[in-house]
Amino acid sequence: MYLKQRTTMNNKPVLILLLILAISCNRNNDTKNNHTDSTPPVSVLIAEKELYKPKFTFTGTIKPFREANLGAAIPGRVEKLHFSEGDFVTKGSLIAQLSGEATAMARHEYEILKKDYQRIARLREKGSSTQQDYDHIKAKFKAAEAKYEFFKNNSKIRAPFSGVIVEYLVNEGETFSFSPGLEPGYSHVSGIVRLMQMNPVKINIDVNEKLIPELNNIVKTTITTDVYPDEIFEGEISFIRPVLSPASRTAMVEITVDNPGNSLMPGMFARANLEMEKDSLVFLPRHALLDRENMTASVWLIKNGRATKQETTIMLEHNGKMAVKNIQHGDTVVVSGLHALTENKKVRFGE
Repeated sequence: MYLKQRTTMNNKPVLILLLILAISCNRNNDTKNNHTDSTPPVSVLIAEKELYKPKFTFTGTIKPFREANLGAAIPGRVEKLHFSEGDFVTKGSLIAQLSGEATAMARHEYEILKKDYQRIARLREKGSSTQQDYDHIKAKFKAAEAKYEFFKNNSKIRAPFSGVIVEYLVNEGETFSFSPGLEPGYSHVSGIVRLMQMNPVKINIDVNEKLIPELNNIVKTTITTDVYPDEIFEGEISFIRPVLSPASRTAMVEITVDNPGNSLMPGMFARANLEMEKDSLVFLPRHALLDRENMTASVWLIKNGRATKQETTIMLEHNGKMAVKNIQHGDTVVVSGLHALTENKKVRFGE
């Protein structure tokens, strides 16, 4: 009996010690859990500016600077073509002439009415003709004069600008009528001859609305082609259409290129390279940006050991990184553990 009681009393210190250790472990675990919940681990990087020379490349088709399908206001037989296809003509040159039957008839009518008008005018001066007769013959004479001038001016086709005769749409002896040209990529207006100004040429590209403000910073524009892979042609932006396409949200931008030897031919595929001034920009990895919508996003920064959210604007993307505004050189940017953060929450840096 004595031995049993003594054994029981000797076990009490051991039980007390085990109880203290268990409580201590529970407190440590609670402390550890509370620490983990209140200060989530994050990975960060220090924002640094990188030297960047922006360059944008667009594709397009070379077009003549000006083109026109030249015809007449009335149908008629083509009597004479004064140049061959491929010839260069200067502004005002007579290219084609229609038959003169209609013009001759209009001229004959005009000359008869001119004599009648002059006769009535003399009689009117003497008081031998009424004002009504004078007004009537004068109106007929003026109408015949306008008709004659109309036929005379539309029987001869002259070049409205200097250029190359690319194609005759109607041959000598054929009757010109109003029918559209159907060749894709060129003017569909009815005509007798297709005239193109090929120096300079132009390239039209479609630029997204987000990049339009950057066009003011372009310092160099070059054109390359598959036909001449080793040649670089200098160009310049000559026109930006002041409206956007509702479907694509793009604006048409026209680039003109000097083409003294006509080596760049309309219809060629070309690449337009737009280079901007060098700039130092802060680039961040994609996964560091939250709430991306169009060109806006948000970034978590660490300041004094706590998280703070910073709104930013995406300027451009390059090599998988985003150039952003409102993030300064030297800022501590969270790159992992972002979704566990709230404003002003204390954080700890994960291993």
